[in-house]
Amino acid sequence: EKVLQRIANAGYRPTALDVSAVSGAFVQQQQAHRALELFRLIGVAGTKSERGSAAPTENHDDSRAATIDTFHSLVHCFGEVGEPGEALKVLQAMQSEGLQPRADTYNLVINACAQSGDCDRAVEAFNDMQRRGIRPNAGTFNRVIYAFGAVGRSDKVMDVFHVMQRLGIEPTVVTYTSMVNAFVQSNQPDKAVEVFQLMQQQGIRPDEVTYTSMINAFVQSNQPDKAVEVFLLMQQQGIPPDEVTCN
Repeated sequence: EKVLQRIANAGYRPTALDVSAVSGAFVQQQQAHRALELFRLIGVAGTKSERGSAAPTENHDDSRAATIDTFHSLVHCFGEVGEPGEALKVLQAMQSEGLQPRADTYNLVINACAQSGDCDRAVEAFNDMQRRGIRPNAGTFNRVIYAFGAVGRSDKVMDVFHVMQRLGIEPTVVTYTSMVNAFVQSNQPDKAVEVFQLMQQQGIRPDEVTYTSMINAFVQSNQPDKAVEVFLLMQQQGIPPDEVTCN
């Protein structure tokens, strides 16, 4: 970090690869704030790919890719330490540098917001992603559904699911399980059962988390016999129940 600062003070513009390497080291050490400070201090706009000469196209592409990867790592790091606001700032800084975030970078931002219960910011990132023409994937929708479920806004879950279908994106087991969880957490076991049945109709095999959520749904609706049926079905499918399921 000090080396890069001295180089910058001497009038030399570090390459994007230089900045990326040092920032990446901070990210690996879970020091995302220091990495972001370095980006703000040095900047990545106008960096050279080769010392003292114009950058060849191939090297320029390498520098650009390295910079995008570092921003992506920063977003991930802030998400891991529970700071979605900082993750969003990194995303905005990336855009201000003229760099196009990838879908998986947006997914990290949305996930960071969802994990911290900040559903509004998760939706903000989701909407921004679409405005910029970046196609969401199944992982994106899974995280948005989780975000709504985590704050009890299960009324929005089916809306998100319908958008997913309209875009022709195939739901995964995580999609359906997140929906089931959302309805279970909002005390709507009947809705959870509907989603579980739809999942089976679509040929998606439930996993351990899905079965556990369905058992909880039947317990909530005072249907212990159904809960036992799901438990037995789980075993028939060769999915061993864990301690949470048994409880």
